[in-house]
Amino acid sequence: MDFLKNISLFQNDKFGIVMILDILIVSFLIYQFYSTIRRTRGVQLLLGIGLIWVLGIFAQTLNFELLDWIIDNIRPALVFAIIVLLQPELRKITGDMARLRLFRPFLLKTATDLDEIVEASKIMAKNKTGSLIAIVREHSLKDIAEQAVQLDAILSTSLLLTIFKKNTALHDGAVIIEQNRIACAGAFLPMAQNLDDARMGARHRAALGIAEESDAVIVVTSEETGEISVCHDGEMIHPVKPIELKNLLNTILHEKKAGPGNPDKKLESEETGESHD
Repeated sequence: MDFLKNISLFQNDKFGIVMILDILIVSFLIYQFYSTIRRTRGVQLLLGIGLIWVLGIFAQTLNFELLDWIIDNIRPALVFAIIVLLQPELRKITGDMARLRLFRPFLLKTATDLDEIVEASKIMAKNKTGSLIAIVREHSLKDIAEQAVQLDAILSTSLLLTIFKKNTALHDGAVIIEQNRIACAGAFLPMAQNLDDARMGARHRAALGIAEESDAVIVVTSEETGEISVCHDGEMIHPVKPIELKNLLNTILHEKKAGPGNPDKKLESEETGESHD
């Protein structure tokens, strides 16, 4: 009720602006919190806490002294329960806020360990293992990553080889790498639609699709030919020689236009076999 009585503050320009900012900040925090916990056990915990709060109001209204006494003694512990039980979600919220564009100038960027990616790509190309690796730059792929299998694992060649091993559950999806960690696996990327080459497989279409919609750099190995391709800025460089892959990725990630041979060379011939490549 005190809040409703103070609505007259909007009549004062100074306090009105402060109150609007206050509401916007609180709304943003609530949205971030809900977006993070909506698919976790935190939702059930909050529903339980909300139920206890409603029971407290109910007990006070109807003068249920015993129930009111019990809930009054439980309430102080609820704050600690939220902090302890929702610790992973709270850490994720603060991490997401820290990655906002507003704070990026103050953050140290974690360099991606290209050696692990390059080595894994070389091995998979040699063995003709299909793979799709997306390296996040400035534009977050959070919406896509949330729909995939969450990993948040240390980037390593062995883990990449395990994920893309043939006939495994995550083989057909993409791996998304952010902040030098494997954020997720089994991600399904948007397909590029307007392509002249109808022979291009689904894996390469997905690589081009996400390269058109974000600034990510995508490394693809073909299951049919064993060739390596790199997509960025809506373009595909193909084929990329294994020995040139690291230099090419370094060049692109440093926002320079370069590539092995002819950087404007598109995918001229691609596998015509299985549709998932």
